[in-house]
Amino acid sequence: MKSFISNIQHDSLLKRVKTMVFCVLPLSLAACSSSMDESDTAKIVTPNTTPGAFYTGEYRNAFVEFGIASPEKVSRKVNDTYKQLFYSSSRSENGKSVFFPVGQDMGFIKDIGSNDIRSEGMSYGMMIAVQMNDQAMFNKLWKFSKTYMQHKEGWYKDYFAWHLNPDAPFAHKSENPAPDGELYFAMALFFAEHRWGAGEGINQYKVEANRILQAMVNKPETDSQVTMFSRDEKQILFVTEKSLGIYTDPSYHVAAFYELLGRWADQDKQLWLDAAKVSRDYLYNASHPKTGLFSEYAAFDGTPQITSFNDISHKSGYDAHRVIGNMAMDNHWFNVDPRQQELADRMIGFFTNEYARKGQNYAVHEMDGAIASKWASSGQNAMNGTAAMITASSEAQEFTERLWDQAVPTGKWRYYDGVLYMFSVLQMSGEYKIYGPTDAVK
Repeated sequence: MKSFISNIQHDSLLKRVKTMVFCVLPLSLAACSSSMDESDTAKIVTPNTTPGAFYTGEYRNAFVEFGIASPEKVSRKVNDTYKQLFYSSSRSENGKSVFFPVGQDMGFIKDIGSNDIRSEGMSYGMMIAVQMNDQAMFNKLWKFSKTYMQHKEGWYKDYFAWHLNPDAPFAHKSENPAPDGELYFAMALFFAEHRWGAGEGINQYKVEANRILQAMVNKPETDSQVTMFSRDEKQILFVTEKSLGIYTDPSYHVAAFYELLGRWADQDKQLWLDAAKVSRDYLYNASHPKTGLFSEYAAFDGTPQITSFNDISHKSGYDAHRVIGNMAMDNHWFNVDPRQQELADRMIGFFTNEYARKGQNYAVHEMDGAIASKWASSGQNAMNGTAAMITASSEAQEFTERLWDQAVPTGKWRYYDGVLYMFSVLQMSGEYKIYGPTDAVK
């Protein structure tokens, strides 16, 4: 099988490491406590002030930067992780693969533990495939999504049913969408066109991306539904059903994507640019002031949201595991919000203390940090490893080392843990990249 990863740019990496600057001044008074002691002072560092990769075209390989592995070992780890999750023939409940083929030209990402197909997983799979330069896999996932998930008529037209039965005829288990799926579908499609050029039919990637974006922000409100992106709040929603409440999900606030959509979308550019700023402010407000944790769902002001259908909705759990990875991406690509270091230090400090006391980190917590599950999450551990993209603290680097040492998830819960692990490995290897309009192969 062909290699899916590009060569690492050694010269630019060395240049970046040599120009990193550290000091002992706090970023803001908000980052300090009036009762600060020497141990607190020792942790105060400034993040790398180099402009983000969007402006420089340079992507950090943190595994190499921290002396964890050689470039060759990093390349091999990225490729091996991808091959196991997407190309392994081991697909049983206790197996390795998350990709399940359908004929010769389609396939889906399966949530093995829940026994369904999710728009989240399909869009994640497409994003991973484009990052790995695997157009054949991308097209298989996209064709399945268009054929079986995307609504063709009615109010939901151009939205994607959020979960399907994993057996033919792949009936919808629910008609309503999950907006993070639409966001990732659109972003992956833009990257695909910029990397590979436009194809024919449904593989006119940019046309399809813009169709999704228009549906996200411009559907008419009805007695029962609202569009999945609030123009008034400039925030993405968790659900469109009024009966379930109108609120958001901190892990859907992917500011780096909004920045790019504000440059590339056919319409509503200013809305997307505004959304990037709003999302950065939102995450600062939604972070618990002591633990740094984020709730599963939250009101537009960041207050944890209680729902009738999820008993951990107001706690910090599985959705929330993604927030640190989203901030790390934003910091790596754009580096325009110095508050992200404060948030990363706060969260990683909490998890470091828990790890020291308990020997592991738990998957679910009350917002004040009280443990609310008896089990850990390898996906959470992987996402926490990305914090070192934001902060130079030794604690964050320790989580990066744990990410490196962690095995690729297998078994019943390998879907969510596995894709978060894959995203984390891509980020920390410098292989989670922006593909802009000038990158297409002509």
